[in-house]
Amino acid sequence: MARANTLQYMILGLLTRQEMTGYDIKQTFDKEKAEFWSAPFSQIYPELSRLLKKELVELVPDETKNSRKKTYRISSQGLKLFNDWLQIPLTPGVTQLNNDDFILRLHFLGKKNQKILQPLMILRRQTIKMELIQLELELTEVVHHPEQYGREFIIRKELATKKADLKLLNSAIKKS
Repeated sequence: MARANTLQYMILGLLTRQEMTGYDIKQTFDKEKAEFWSAPFSQIYPELSRLLKKELVELVPDETKNSRKKTYRISSQGLKLFNDWLQIPLTPGVTQLNNDDFILRLHFLGKKNQKILQPLMILRRQTIKMELIQLELELTEVVHHPEQYGREFIIRKELATKKADLKLLNSAIKKS
């Protein structure tokens, strides 16, 4: 399955909050998103150009006329695309939700979005359970091979991370 253009949705999501320049978007990435994702200017500006050509964002008219600074806002078409994307994992036939897609959607969903949030967390929980099974199988393959100790360590670390994620998800699902 082809991966969605994650940067596109990240930018659109940020623009649902307020009008921003490319520099503002980069600063927000560095401040809010750095723990799970980053994007350099060399990706942000070309993506803004693509979004502008697709009419998913608009330029805010510049009052100063001399400024080279471009400020962007999300268009109604961009807002519809973004809101539709937030709900993609809820469509029939989707049985897995990778961590990047989950974290990105989670970042833009609030408590008012319980109809989306709850199934999203349940779907991610299912995915983690499948990933845990796969990791346990990989561990049984390497545990008796001392030459693969590094791989064993990595698998054990990933297992611990996934189990912690699962525990957190279970707690969040119970609360909602």
